Amino acid sequence: MKKITSLLILMLLVVSVAFADKPLQFIFSEDISYDDNIYLTQDDKVSSAISSTQLYAKYLNTIPNTALKLGANANIGYNAYTENPAKNDYMNAGAGFNVGNNKFSLDEKFLYTADPATSELTERAKRINNIASFRFKTSLEKKFSIGFLVSDIFDRYMDNMYKSLNRNRVNAGAQVYYNMSPKTSFYFAYLYSIIKYENNDRNNSNGNSFSLGVNGNVTQKVKGTAQISYDTRNYDEDVEGADSNFGIFGYLLSLTYEPTRRDTIILSGERKVEEATFANNRYYISTGIGLEYKHSFYQKWTLGLLAAYENIGYPETVEDVNRNDDLIKVKPSIEYKFKDYLFASLWYQFRNKSSNFDSVEYTDNKVGLQVKFCF
Repeated sequence: MKKITSLLILMLLVVSVAFADKPLQFIFSEDISYDDNIYLTQDDKVSSAISSTQLYAKYLNTIPNTALKLGANANIGYNAYTENPAKNDYMNAGAGFNVGNNKFSLDEKFLYTADPATSELTERAKRINNIASFRFKTSLEKKFSIGFLVSDIFDRYMDNMYKSLNRNRVNAGAQVYYNMSPKTSFYFAYLYSIIKYENNDRNNSNGNSFSLGVNGNVTQKVKGTAQISYDTRNYDEDVEGADSNFGIFGYLLSLTYEPTRRDTIILSGERKVEEATFANNRYYISTGIGLEYKHSFYQKWTLGLLAAYENIGYPETVEDVNRNDDLIKVKPSIEYKFKDYLFASLWYQFRNKSSNFDSVEYTDNKVGLQVKFCF
């Protein structure tokens, strides 16, 4: 019954954002999997079979008599567990829109889920995330151009256990671009941020980010973004045993390399500051890197392999020790295309978290079969 209700709700969302005769695409997927450690614990592991039913809708069209493009999307799903359904079953939903052209964009993204927001968290908790942003950039046809960005990021948890993470982040910044070509730009960017917590004033802060990067066609076969940054943060309140201000060097990588028409290699990574819940730590530093490889063969088959690593470092000591976690993720997969609108994939995922705090360590194995239908 809950699955049927979810699908009906999505249909109502779709009707509200688009007309039937407009460019509209639906994607339905069913993912059946088995997870040997659903609570991500070191001891007393609990396993479960999981059914994840998802329905997506996408709309994209040019607004009549303008050069503006309008995009909208919505999704809803239900995740069912054989182990303790009353506790573990949950719904997820999302919606968003985008309007803009080659100079500006206005974006709105809404997410409702129970999946953990960061690698630090292991327990599922119902939460809402909403991101609204506005970007403007002058013409790319000139050697130099400027851009502006404002955004608002809202996080709200439904469970009392995580209400201390309820917060709002406001960003405002500017960029200066040197355009090597209409498809390649070097840039310098500055971003100012204010974070305000709803029930946790000790974590209120402001910060600055200075970054240098390249965006677009990095080489003839490599596209994406590569960026280095220096980020600072200043907390409104002093807390005994915790830093009140700090700075770190960070990076952002999102590069796609296509050596042949059958092969794709994606390099991703980021070093950034995340909000913390451990002991008296108000933040932790996440340093991650990931590599994904896809190879198509016989026109209908695609092999995939994802490998990722993340280090989580906490600045404040607990019992004279700074907690340090290492996370590894490996996910091979194989996909078969029956038709242009029908796909099936078999996948396996291994995750391992090691730490100098034994209580947070875990190993998780998950295997699944997904069927996806586009219409």
